[in-house]
Order: sequence, then C-alpha cells, then structure tokens
Amino acid sequence: MRFFSSEIGHNYPQLVFGYGNYGVLEAGDKPSAMYERGYLPYSSSPDSKGIFYMARSSRIRLSDFELDSECRRVAKKFDGKYSREVTPFNDFTVDEEFSTFWLQYYLRAHGTAVLPRERLMHWLHFGIITHIATYKDENGKVGGYALEVNDETMTHDWQQSYAEELDKQSFGVWLLIDIARAAKERGAKYYYPGTLYSENSYKTNLPALEYWNGEKWTDDDKALRARLKTDGDRQIDLLDEWKQNHPLF
Repeated sequence: MRFFSSEIGHNYPQLVFGYGNYGVLEAGDKPSAMYERGYLPYSSSPDSKGIFYMARSSRIRLSDFELDSECRRVAKKFDGKYSREVTPFNDFTVDEEFSTFWLQYYLRAHGTAVLPRERLMHWLHFGIITHIATYKDENGKVGGYALEVNDETMTHDWQQSYAEELDKQSFGVWLLIDIARAAKERGAKYYYPGTLYSENSYKTNLPALEYWNGEKWTDDDKALRARLKTDGDRQIDLLDEWKQNHPLF
C-alpha cells in the first residue's frame, strides 16, 4: 500500500490546512488493511481504480452485534420473506437486467447524475468486489442486490440497490442488518457499512457501532452525535488538487 495527500485549502492565520487523504492498493495488498485504517474505495473518477479515501467511516464490531428492539422490528418485516443468495463475483453474470436494476434504483434515489452506466461498470471493474448478494422474495423475484468486499476478517457492502416497491419500506435498513448477521455467522470480525455523516443516517441506530475519527476507531456515541449535528456547518465547497486534475463521472 502507499498513501498520499492532496491539498484542499487553508486558513493560514489559524494554521488550519486541509488535505484529502488517499491510499492506493498495490500487488499483494489486502483491502481489509485499507478499511482498518479508515479508508473506503473512491469511485468518482474513471482514474480511481484501486484508490481509497479517508473518511468518517463506520463499522460494526460483530462480536458484540445483537439485534436491539428497533432492529428486531425491522427484521420482522422482511425475515422469511426474502432469501439471500451469495455468488462469487467471478461467477456472476452481469447482464442488462442486472445493470438496469441498478441504474433505475439510483435514478429514483439520487437523480440522473449520480450513476451513469459508465460509473456502474467502473464499480464492477474496480477490482475489490468479491461477491454479489442477491435478495429474492418467495416467488423468486429479485428485491435487491449488494456488492460485497469479503475476506476472512470483514465484510463491506460497497453499494446496495433494491426494487421500487421496497422504497420507503425500511428495506435498506434490513439489508444492513442482514449483511451484518451473515458476516457474523461466517466468523468475520467487522462489517463496514460505509460513511457516517448524516444526522438522520439509520446507521447510527445499529448496535456495536464504531466510527473512524481521523486517528482511531471509537464507539464514543456522544462525540459522534455532536459531530453529526454540526456537519452542515463544516462543509467545504472546494475540490482537492488530485480531483481537480482527474475527470469526474
């Protein structure tokens, strides 16, 4: 692995200097080592294959993960109604039906600019996806997918998508719960569900939650809530130098 930083901006009188922090996987590296350092895969540029960025990542400490009352409420809505099928990525057929499912989900959830077809293909060829989880209902209809990065120590579901009829039904929450359960069952140590910046993020309700504070992993819930409440006041509208010099999707 190698790491580099890219300048964003500064407040010189206060000696505040902002940098974007990146990591690059090299031959023989395990992605889990990047996740352990608070990095997540960066996919906003066609030039980003193998590149990770440091962020306020989140993870679930699976040894302590047990469903609380809210998780049990969500689980009851979908447990037994959807089955999970996990296919090694190299054995999965990416066809037009699969691609359209993802493109339509992101169109509904995030708008036209977020996931052009080229970016979806970039995800699939990024080089770290190990498995694709397919969720089907009792009639065999696909309800959702998860692109997973798995090894013996961890699971990261990099991206998720689900069917239109499941919008606003807490299905996304259930996917997090079910992926965490599956990771714990196979003996993984951590489940990484992604970044943690929105005060309304349902990830904050997951049991045994930790987050990366820029230095270490911590489960300090009070500090996390304080950060989430002020995130809107600390946004930066500048691109770091690396992003300025690489095309974005």
